[in-house]
Amino acid sequence: MNLSDLLAEKGIHSALIVDDVFDAVPTAADIGPENDQWPNVNDDLTPEHRARILELYPPAADYDFDELVRDDEYVAALWQLRDEFGEVLEPLFAMYRENQAMDEHYVRSAQHKLEALGLRCETEGRHFQDKAQESDVILIDLFFGNAQDPAALDVSKAQLRRALSTRADNPPLVILMSRSPRLEDKRDEFRDEVGLMDSAFRIIKKSDLEETGQLQQQLERLAENAEDSRKLARFFYALESGIEAAANRTLVLLRKLKLSDIGQIQQLLLSAEGEPTGSYLVDVFDGVLQHEIEREAGIIDAARALNDFSAESHPPPYVAGSAELQQLVRRLLTQNENRLRLPGSLGARVTFGDLLRMPPDADPDLLRRALLVDLTPDNVLLVLTPVCDLQRDGVPRILLLVGTLKRLEPRQWSYVNDARTPALEIDGEPVWVKWNLKHIDTVSQSKLAGALNDGEIRIVARLRAAHALELQQRVLAGLGRVGLVATLPATFPVDVEAYYADAEGRLARLEVPALSDGAVCFVGRDKDADQDIRLVMTELSSDGIQEALSALSEDQVAARARPALRHVRSTMDLRRRMAAGINLKGAGHERWAGIPSETGAPQLPQMGLLAWNYRVTDQALSNNDLKKAGIILVVRDAPGADAPGLGDAIRSGLVNPGPDDGEDPAGEGAG
Repeated sequence: MNLSDLLAEKGIHSALIVDDVFDAVPTAADIGPENDQWPNVNDDLTPEHRARILELYPPAADYDFDELVRDDEYVAALWQLRDEFGEVLEPLFAMYRENQAMDEHYVRSAQHKLEALGLRCETEGRHFQDKAQESDVILIDLFFGNAQDPAALDVSKAQLRRALSTRADNPPLVILMSRSPRLEDKRDEFRDEVGLMDSAFRIIKKSDLEETGQLQQQLERLAENAEDSRKLARFFYALESGIEAAANRTLVLLRKLKLSDIGQIQQLLLSAEGEPTGSYLVDVFDGVLQHEIEREAGIIDAARALNDFSAESHPPPYVAGSAELQQLVRRLLTQNENRLRLPGSLGARVTFGDLLRMPPDADPDLLRRALLVDLTPDNVLLVLTPVCDLQRDGVPRILLLVGTLKRLEPRQWSYVNDARTPALEIDGEPVWVKWNLKHIDTVSQSKLAGALNDGEIRIVARLRAAHALELQQRVLAGLGRVGLVATLPATFPVDVEAYYADAEGRLARLEVPALSDGAVCFVGRDKDADQDIRLVMTELSSDGIQEALSALSEDQVAARARPALRHVRSTMDLRRRMAAGINLKGAGHERWAGIPSETGAPQLPQMGLLAWNYRVTDQALSNNDLKKAGIILVVRDAPGADAPGLGDAIRSGLVNPGPDDGEDPAGEGAG
């Protein structure tokens, strides 16, 4: 399927190019109040010139020249008179006209490419809100203004945010363009402040609008994920509107509570149980709000649509790993730190799920003597005594589970069946906790209260009930999981080298500058719960490999490798593999693993070769390997003593270094 057909299939029929180059009149900021030509203009204007200006803009008589250069209407009047005044104004507008001509050349190239794909294409300047309502794709300039300063960036963000506010449930695909070298740096800021979906948002240099196929590639990526992006956008829109309605209904219910009702609850329930009124009401609000959110049909309908979400063509990440996922898990597992100000019970300093840790400057020996619990600064204690037993000193001793804090690093991630809290933030540091289910201790309420009062130990976090309950059940009865959020895939950095098989069958380096940015390996598990590890590169790296392969002449490539090379150049197989992540199963340092093709079987079941920490030599590849050598990738452990690599993955059981299914174990030589 070609790109035109793909766009039509995905319901993408129209595009809007937004750039200030399409504004008929420049603003004062476009010309720049600091333009060094303004003093010359002021000196060269004759009385006749000034009279003509006043005819067009009478208020100019009431302002000083230093104020007029910042006045849009004054600049507009001069722009209208530029041909009449000739050389007097020509130097003032020279730089603006030059930049406009350059930008117009770029955006007209984009317009021609979009129209060639069968899209209805419109153009507009700063005031594009009306046209944006019906456009399926919007190409928008990063800076609205010739100055390309923060103010110009703020204008473009504000205008697009306003334009999309009326179609939050059906946003367009957006491509951000600029000739500024700050495009990459401003990408995330623009996306987040406008409120764009990451999967429906891309960037492109203006120079690439003319010289490369980058625009088509970005459109293809956006189109492939357009349906899932729309579903996710509708879900977020339903959440935004539904949460507001649910919160209002919750507050209506709670406002009906009279002081006398709260008094009765306190006397008949809370006082007897020893539970603080404020903590109880917050818990009630949490529960009622959740119920009301679940009542919102729009949220449920939008969520049901996401059940059909497919990860087959998901876009690759722009950064190594995803800290946002870890932040989500942390919030799911722990209460907000501010909630710790509300006690969980009366008569007890701690509650079920509290995490205790000694301060950095505490004396471990003093704490051991005070609590009679063997601790180090790297330990945390989890309170597992039920809340009802903690109230009013209901138990003489408190049950504690001892765990060890570890930095949140890729080498610590694994899917073995151990007890862990996968994502926390303690003292501003991302950590996880490895719980020792055999290390259980108790401490008296009085001794613990004394240690808390003396600052020898402190409450650093509070687990939500579901996760604390799971750990409690594992300690007490081994009944299995109860609501634990699945562990996130781990990531760790690697370096990638790309090669092709030269005419003699030896490895020749593909020059891909973007590979210097590195790549990441995602460690997780597949649908069968088997451990899985995949290589994921940035879009720039993937594009660079494709471009380098396209630039090769077949005469440079070994004859046996040419069919595989033609396949990776003429199909989307390699690009899809790189976008979804290349499976590293079987990739080792002694032999080559194959990269399967999607559309080449049975004639070409494998289109590339893959190895990890392989030592590249001048030895020619075997005939069997040459048949697969459309692309050759060598993954290497990232430098640094603390960086995890192949050895760590194998020791953790995350990588099977053996051959792929269907491979000849002998391999006919590693090359």
